[in-house]
Amino acid sequence: MAISSRRGRASALTEGRGSGRVMRCVAVVVVALGILSGCAPSAAVAELTPAERSVIREKLLAQNWKVVTARFPFAARPEVNVVHTTDDGSWPGSMVGCLRAAGFTVYVDGRYFQFGSTAGRSTEDFAIGTYLCSSRYPRVDDVMRYLDRDRLEALFRYLVGTVRPCLLLSGVPSEPPPSLSAYLRGVDARTSWNPYRLAWSSPVPASRLAFLEQLCPSRPAWLDVAE
Repeated sequence: MAISSRRGRASALTEGRGSGRVMRCVAVVVVALGILSGCAPSAAVAELTPAERSVIREKLLAQNWKVVTARFPFAARPEVNVVHTTDDGSWPGSMVGCLRAAGFTVYVDGRYFQFGSTAGRSTEDFAIGTYLCSSRYPRVDDVMRYLDRDRLEALFRYLVGTVRPCLLLSGVPSEPPPSLSAYLRGVDARTSWNPYRLAWSSPVPASRLAFLEQLCPSRPAWLDVAE
């Protein structure tokens, strides 16, 4: 009986030591995983920072002004405040409305507009007015030229995973998305896919488009380079 009792105690001690070793091993593994996760690089932030938006904004203004000085090298560059980034569907209307509000006669031909003779206004005046309006309402496509691949991929995921499903649920037709590689090629060629394209090219009333834009924003807020 004494021998049996000692064996029992020895067995219990052995099991205790084994359990202790197992627990210590588990603890080591947990600590190691914690260290590894702490050393792992965090995911890149997709949103543009205010500083990055400021840099893009200044580049857009400089590019727009080059268009003016190419024809009028001695033109005086005016101050301008960026109102908001504008999508392809509303950009022509924003431009025409802005130019007409500035007192210019503007003829619209599809997606294009041109200067009509306006009393007391010259073609140089119109060029400067165009600079002001295009700078106040920069196009999304122009902003996208300054995005790196991570931001372009984030934008693509937003369009595919958020905007297009929202449009379809609202009963608005939307083209199927291309592959990511095809989308990126389209950005380079300035022919990038957008889930709103069918709505923009169809006779959807402006009030309906405005409602859809509120419901299904065509761009993420971080893409707006307004001041």
